[in-house]
Amino acid sequence: MGLTIRSIEESDVETCGKIGFQAHKALSLAHGYPSEQPSIEFAVGMIKSLLVNPYSIGTLAEQEGRILGSIFLHLFPQCPVAAIGPLTVDPSVKGGVGRALMDTALGEARKRDYEQVRLVQSPSHLRSLALYTKCGFTLREPLFLVHRNPVPNTTREKNDIRTAEPEDISACNEICLSIHGFSRAWELSQAIDQRVATVNIDSSGSISGYAAGIGFLGHAVAKTNEVLKALIANSSTILGPGFFVPGRNSDLIRWLLDAEFRIVWPANLMTIGNYQDPSGPFIPSIAY
Repeated sequence: MGLTIRSIEESDVETCGKIGFQAHKALSLAHGYPSEQPSIEFAVGMIKSLLVNPYSIGTLAEQEGRILGSIFLHLFPQCPVAAIGPLTVDPSVKGGVGRALMDTALGEARKRDYEQVRLVQSPSHLRSLALYTKCGFTLREPLFLVHRNPVPNTTREKNDIRTAEPEDISACNEICLSIHGFSRAWELSQAIDQRVATVNIDSSGSISGYAAGIGFLGHAVAKTNEVLKALIANSSTILGPGFFVPGRNSDLIRWLLDAEFRIVWPANLMTIGNYQDPSGPFIPSIAY
């Protein structure tokens, strides 16, 4: 195809953002889901924010000076998992661009010694499902994005849930490690700095679950579903277009539907490399 693969530069942001918006709009119109990128302004703003993040590596594909698509690889300090997304390609392009971008991102991950790579995929987009599978990804967990505003109150006492503090990170890491096999300390630290992270305190005074924000970019882990429900119910707001719940957690999904949350669209968690089946309740982020 005569493709050129290179790093995204500041002058490319507008074009990459517009392509991302158009790609997601085409997908949402075809399947009747709300678009993950609801406006050009949102899409461009997201590319801008990722480009200045030192832990996000942006790459684009172009042909004869025309940008055809882009991809981001995300690294998380002190975590063995890297994540890919978004991968967006101009809807008018035939094929080959997505594979070239994926190969580049996966090569970058290997070069940095990341053997575990994850992404969240839209199952209605069969071309991307086929691409990721050919690239070595395995579907691990069906997900549903859910949303409701305002979040319903819980019958639990408010003092069971409090804002997370830096000194909580160690205890939170232990829970995440026991469920996933790794911790997400850097993301939790960021959420604590932004004052969106919360913890659940059990009757013994110990932390039994935490949420690094209830929303698109946040994640949560808990020892029981009741703790996870309390973290959701005591959230002051949902950050972004919603949050993901694993499709296998039927108890949590029933509780959410009874509380008048709505399912916005489905997704799939896909992985390359070592994967430990989660041993407790969790909420993934859009990254993984």
